Amino acid sequence: MNIPAKISAGVLISAAAGWTLVQNRWLTTSKYEVAVPGLPREFDGYRILHLSDLHKKRYGDGFNNLINSCSFLEPDVIFFTGDLFSRDEINLEPKPVLMQRLMKLAPVYYVIGNHEGDAPDKAAALCEQLAQDGVHVLDNKTERLVRGSAYVNVTGAVLPQSHYRAEEGGYSGLTEITPKLMKSLVGRPERGAVTLLLAHDPLPFKAYAAWGAAVTFSGHVHGGVIRLPLVGGLLSPERRFFPKYSKGVYRLGSSQLVVSAGLGKFRLHNPSQIILVTLKSC
Repeated sequence: MNIPAKISAGVLISAAAGWTLVQNRWLTTSKYEVAVPGLPREFDGYRILHLSDLHKKRYGDGFNNLINSCSFLEPDVIFFTGDLFSRDEINLEPKPVLMQRLMKLAPVYYVIGNHEGDAPDKAAALCEQLAQDGVHVLDNKTERLVRGSAYVNVTGAVLPQSHYRAEEGGYSGLTEITPKLMKSLVGRPERGAVTLLLAHDPLPFKAYAAWGAAVTFSGHVHGGVIRLPLVGGLLSPERRFFPKYSKGVYRLGSSQLVVSAGLGKFRLHNPSQIILVTLKSC
């Protein structure tokens, strides 16, 4: 390779590396309107801020960049759908700081993901701290969101670790999420009431819909890590190519799924994402 060619290759490699670095610091906001059959009129226009998969990202001192972006959206409630930390993270002290700052914006509801499940002692201590601080930690529990004289239910499903990874560490023979398993985890949804489900993994959407979730909020897939034009996400954490649900809003019958591309981890053509969902009566 001659000298001009070497210089050109070096410039291209530097530009690609710089663009990758920019993308991994880039924080975007996506806004969706989701029409929900049977939604009480009091919840028409209800604003849900959806965050997921922070892992080791910080977004400025005290998470200032993230908090400022969230504050601008003026949410009524905040859902955090797991992987608040990475399984190998040692210092978790910043995590309650983030949640405390989010709680100044709106009530926070949190369900754990597979990384918390892989570090159960750390997760238990953190969840206890968050609950003491006022975060609604939904450990296979259901609570009500109340507005005026009306309410909707919000359920947090903690999926078994065997759904994410086999005991020997591989990804074959994983536990399938079924409507029956959902009922064993969180019970049946209240008849006649709208139920919003927080479940870290979006891929069992069919089971969530059959169980009775009106809208499910998930993360986990990181937008497919690398997003390709006209194709979408490339890879799921279970090493499966082209995951069916990786980013955005999906529908199955009357049930809908909102998938966050997440905040942390490496990504390409796939910036970190804050989601604002506005519920609409229909």
